[in-house]
Amino acid sequence: MSAQPDTIKLSPEAEAQYERITRNLQEVTSADVIRKVLSEDRVVKAYWGTAPTGRPHIAYCVPLLKIADFLTAGVNVKVLLAGKSLYFLHAFLDASKSTLETVQYRVKYYATLLKTVFTALGVPTDKLEFVTGSSYQLKADYTLDVYKFHALTSTREAEHAGADVVKESESPLMSSLLYPGLQALDEEYLGVDFQFGGVDQRKIFMYASHFLPRLGYAKRAHLMNGMVPGLSGGKMSASDPKSKIDFLDTAADVKSKIKNALCPPGEIENNGVIAFIKTVLLPIQALKIENAANKGEKPPVGGNSFVFPGAPEGTIFSISRPEKFGGDIHFKSYEELEKSYIAGDVHPGDLKTGVQDALIKFLGPIREAFDADKEWQEIERQAYPSSSAAAKVEEKKTKKKDVRSKPPTEEERAALRAAKEKEKAAKEAAKAVNEGTALPVPPVDKTTPSQLVQSSKAAVAASGVGASTSCVISTHLPKLKLLAKGKVRDIYALPGKEDEDKLLFVATDRMSAFDVIMDNGIPSKGITLTTLSLFWFEKLKDVIPNHVIHPSPSSCFSTPAQSWEEFPRSLDEYRDQLEGRSMIVKKCEVVKIEAIVRGYITGSAWSEYKKSQTVHGIQMPAGLVESEQLPKPLFTPSTKADQGEHDENIHPDKVKDICGPELAVAIEEVAIKLYSTAAAYAKERGLILADTKFEFGLLPNPASPNNPTLILIDEVLTPDSSRYWSAAEYTAGKPQASFDKQYLRDWLIREGLKGKDGVTLPNDVVGETRKKYEEARDRVMGLGEFGKHGRVGQVAGDEVALQTDQATDAIEGEARKAF
Repeated sequence: MSAQPDTIKLSPEAEAQYERITRNLQEVTSADVIRKVLSEDRVVKAYWGTAPTGRPHIAYCVPLLKIADFLTAGVNVKVLLAGKSLYFLHAFLDASKSTLETVQYRVKYYATLLKTVFTALGVPTDKLEFVTGSSYQLKADYTLDVYKFHALTSTREAEHAGADVVKESESPLMSSLLYPGLQALDEEYLGVDFQFGGVDQRKIFMYASHFLPRLGYAKRAHLMNGMVPGLSGGKMSASDPKSKIDFLDTAADVKSKIKNALCPPGEIENNGVIAFIKTVLLPIQALKIENAANKGEKPPVGGNSFVFPGAPEGTIFSISRPEKFGGDIHFKSYEELEKSYIAGDVHPGDLKTGVQDALIKFLGPIREAFDADKEWQEIERQAYPSSSAAAKVEEKKTKKKDVRSKPPTEEERAALRAAKEKEKAAKEAAKAVNEGTALPVPPVDKTTPSQLVQSSKAAVAASGVGASTSCVISTHLPKLKLLAKGKVRDIYALPGKEDEDKLLFVATDRMSAFDVIMDNGIPSKGITLTTLSLFWFEKLKDVIPNHVIHPSPSSCFSTPAQSWEEFPRSLDEYRDQLEGRSMIVKKCEVVKIEAIVRGYITGSAWSEYKKSQTVHGIQMPAGLVESEQLPKPLFTPSTKADQGEHDENIHPDKVKDICGPELAVAIEEVAIKLYSTAAAYAKERGLILADTKFEFGLLPNPASPNNPTLILIDEVLTPDSSRYWSAAEYTAGKPQASFDKQYLRDWLIREGLKGKDGVTLPNDVVGETRKKYEEARDRVMGLGEFGKHGRVGQVAGDEVALQTDQATDAIEGEARKAF
């Protein structure tokens, strides 16, 4: 929003100053105050105040970039930081966000950090002054004015003024009513011509404009910038760590937060990622270009610039993108970027990559300055003891271990023995084929790992052998609307009105543990999960209907290429991302409960039992030992958290409050029946199903509108959602080796990485996790060495010879008899 119509004429030089002071703002009020000062050839004075409550975050760049305009326009700028006495209300009395002890350190932290940020931005600071409230707020004249000011205003006016800034309640504290008046008086006692702040300060600014003249003080101008949306929608707030990027966030922190940020495909409104580019990153790059021009230099590229070397002239923002998706992309304006995003030419994944790369470049020097300054680190520890970046670094140093120097564990030794035995069996089978004592096989079709993933020509799900070392971490389907991005699955709306009641589920190779997604994935994991889910959906269809439409669950024994024939041809252009790992399902209302059923006491249940002899608050028999079978299957639900949040274990009675009594009873009954049916089958396959998680949905029931149909959804009885043990190796009283993500959980705990963001799994952990998942699939479905006929696989360097057994039909027939 521009300033009011100009009424005071200025010289060309002063007009240029005024334009720079007021440009790129959402609103300017009483602009003539500034014009009058300029017309009289006086120095314009301004102040920006910030209360050191939460940690400063990257959205502070918006006011700091504007302060850069003020400074280069010759404005003297005072940054007011909460210090002692009455101005302490700005930080402490606002709903008691801080304590008296911590505010002193936070003042120092803010000052140190902001100076470092200005340096990173290349902003001159010779006309910048940091002020604390204690320098004037203890004086008698200020105290008298506090009384005078509040004698003029009502509680209603004070409450209204602070409504957008102060955390209020039905019975507000007196502190929240004093807050706006104190901020108004700052304008007079700092001797400024205008106050600068976010548009959320507008009511306080207008409050000051109305009451200061009644005290006999001058009316000030007010300049306001727009607010930066948080990464999860809404205002970016220091109190919500998931909505903002901290100035001291590591590269891993940045990647994790941007990965989970709200970024609807093709949508601009409520899109925190594209708003971040517009309001923070592009202005930073513009300032870099301007600084270079003032020095007579060319626009910066490479290094800490957001423009790649070799980008077209005039580029202000570059995004790295794989060649298979079109290669790197470059933009000369925000409008060009927005247009491309709306058109679907830029995928949310592209946008997030561009943001994370730019942020890492910008924050790098700030973090380096912090890491090199012991005094600053100590200030930060005292200012934010519960979220100290310095403390986290020390903790990581303490916990980090070199596991390569340790001897292998018993589980690792067992894994090595199993691998050697499997290799030996494969060689013997190959020898049998060559000697004519086994069923003949067709010629070998050699496929590289990259070809295997891109074309899905090998029947990975049916073969039990997969060679791909690549992962589908994120999908890129620009013509489809991305509705949700879970820990593993991406969910899309299908195009066309005829498919409005359907959804596309895509199981990626993302890997999560302790509700945190790892930075790298497990090759072919999504295919394994989909194959096994289809198998169980088919097997359990008589217990409860499910949401699967395509491919038919009975196709779990078909090759991915065969199953793909059931999909609409409109999806063919995305076949390389979807084949073997996708399902078209019925759209339904998701029940916000995860129905966990336990047949054995292990994991978090065992941890709780040791402390309180309860599981999810349910009193349990005394004397149970770890991994012991429970007297009967136990329903132990949890809430279904959004991505980035943690599921909460709850007592079964709590489900009645969430879903209603009737639905709660139905969910518990069917969950236990599903578990019992699956556990009995798993036992036949030499497995113990220790526990599992089911998810349910509700479909409209035309025959009885008030009684929707309960259906089974998402995934079912996969290594992601279940704990499988070997029945032959089971011994109660100790942890069990399992065919699921417990191996990964144990590794994370051992490395001190439980619940940590930014974890990249080493190759040996990736390989072992993949092997466990695929062995669980093969054991359950009777594939490979666990089937009646088996198959032959032969690994050689980067190539894998996958042989399709001519007895495939016989194997499928044998396996289908299990249903």
